[in-house]
Amino acid sequence: MAQVEEQDGAVHGHGTASEVGEVPPAPPAVPSEPELIRQEVQFLASQIGIRARVDVELHPEGYYANIRARRSSGIVIGRHGATLEAIGHIVRLMAARHYPNVPPVIIDIAGYRQRRASFLRMKASAIARVVLEGGREMALEPLTFEEMEIVQDELKRIPGVRAHAVGEGSPRNVIISPAKK
Repeated sequence: MAQVEEQDGAVHGHGTASEVGEVPPAPPAVPSEPELIRQEVQFLASQIGIRARVDVELHPEGYYANIRARRSSGIVIGRHGATLEAIGHIVRLMAARHYPNVPPVIIDIAGYRQRRASFLRMKASAIARVVLEGGREMALEPLTFEEMEIVQDELKRIPGVRAHAVGEGSPRNVIISPAKK
């Protein structure tokens, strides 16, 4: 912008950058959707105090971002993964500024979600065997909606049992019982 010194000594700009031949700085390039998600997760992890590498993959249910840290922190996971859910929500909102239709972002740290899903499948199978042998229902610990889906998917493979939730909200108590004939 051209500047002119007035009689009172003040400096005032006159004209626009294009009028005086200056080129405005180009806005920074927006990275690809997965790279932007990786950068945002990396940024939030560093703000939490975690030095880590972040891997991002596109899965059918959305982006899966795994924070690969030397040590996993229960604080980052939160109760039933609630903090990971919140970070995923924040990252999705951050990415939506540039990519309005960004799919859900699933955050994991050191493979916690995969280990938890594997544990829930094994536990559901073991309890289903006990239910089938004894004919009586058994309760699991309270599960989130996502965890309940994992258990139900596992029980679909085992004829003669079913799962249902008791209570409201999340997490909810889950009962595995013999299927009604």
